[in-house]
Amino acid sequence: MADSRLPKQLMYGELLHGKRSVGGQKKRFKDCLKISLKELGILNDSWEMLAQDRPSWRCKLTKGAKAAEAKRIAEAKQKHNVRKSRPAFTKSPTADYPCPQCGRTFRAQIGLFSHLRTHSNRQQTNL
Repeated sequence: MADSRLPKQLMYGELLHGKRSVGGQKKRFKDCLKISLKELGILNDSWEMLAQDRPSWRCKLTKGAKAAEAKRIAEAKQKHNVRKSRPAFTKSPTADYPCPQCGRTFRAQIGLFSHLRTHSNRQQTNL
């Protein structure tokens, strides 16, 4: 491929001037290609020679894509199994929260907290 072609300039080009953004760095097209080649099982130093032989390149990409997809599915299933194997959350029957002023019980602490505001409003109106 000629050096003046845009795909070659993107793949081999580097920033001559300018600065990176603060925080996380933005990925370049070249960075995304390297990650994709790694997922497909193609080495960064040998992909150029492999790409010159079109049939072997397509075969390698197809096999790599199938392997990457199988790996992704296996990881998703494993993650699903881990998530589903956790014991279900069961609320203990003694986790009631009684109001210290009127004795009313609540199932959740936030309910008691909200209820206590009504007691503080009554005390303010009585003054």
